[in-house]
Amino acid sequence: MKARAWVLGMALLLGGSLSCQRPAEAAKPLVYAGSGSISDTVLPPLSEGFVRRGGLPVEAKHYVGSSEGFKLLMEGHADLSGLARSLKSTEKAQHPYYVIIGYAALAAYVHPDNPVPALSRSQLKAFFTGQVKNWKEVGGPDAPVELVTVELSTGSGTTDFFRDAVMEGAPFAPTQAFKHPREVLSFVAAHPHALSFGTLAPGVQGVRVVPLEGVAPEPAAIRTADYPLSRPLVLATRGVPEGPLKAFLDYVMSPEGQAIVARSFVPVREAR
Repeated sequence: MKARAWVLGMALLLGGSLSCQRPAEAAKPLVYAGSGSISDTVLPPLSEGFVRRGGLPVEAKHYVGSSEGFKLLMEGHADLSGLARSLKSTEKAQHPYYVIIGYAALAAYVHPDNPVPALSRSQLKAFFTGQVKNWKEVGGPDAPVELVTVELSTGSGTTDFFRDAVMEGAPFAPTQAFKHPREVLSFVAAHPHALSFGTLAPGVQGVRVVPLEGVAPEPAAIRTADYPLSRPLVLATRGVPEGPLKAFLDYVMSPEGQAIVARSFVPVREAR
């Protein structure tokens, strides 16, 4: 009898131990890698909203840019990758599953005291290739242009998009480079003759967005691509998502999720 009682007690103890472990295992977060334009803005509130609905948290573990994030995804180091651009043909050839969650604009940022009313895409290229070095050449003050960017070797989706849409393969002139977009904007806010580019974000203090080709980056113009530097925001998975991963993407595309996307970007669907 004592032996049977001991066996039963051990079984209950082990069962209780396993039951305590299962919730911890089930609560393992989904791992995100990729674009900082997504992870620094909409990902945290999307994760919080998903958790409130009973889902798993999404952890932005790898801030490495769109290209490297996609690589980590396909190598199995992440569950979810964010890209602040369209997928390249080489990426599509790996047959990921992906969905456009919204649209962003790439903006040209200057100091609020800079009087230049607008720029063309060719003028922007001329600045960043070093062909134009003084603001007076585009109707601004007689002052040298201070170029500032994120580190150009990081595989940033924003930089990749700028290379394709503006630089057209031309090399960058020397720039003042920072690791994080927030540092770039802080530099522009403190330097009256600075020029940079980055993902358009609402409510950024201390900088001014310059219209391009006479078009301001308003939501309707971004969604229709009438604004010349519009681009999609993408979430990708290695294959067709299932379980918590599918549930999270469904949440992102739900009215509640799209309302969160709309706080920072242009949602896929207009709010009704």
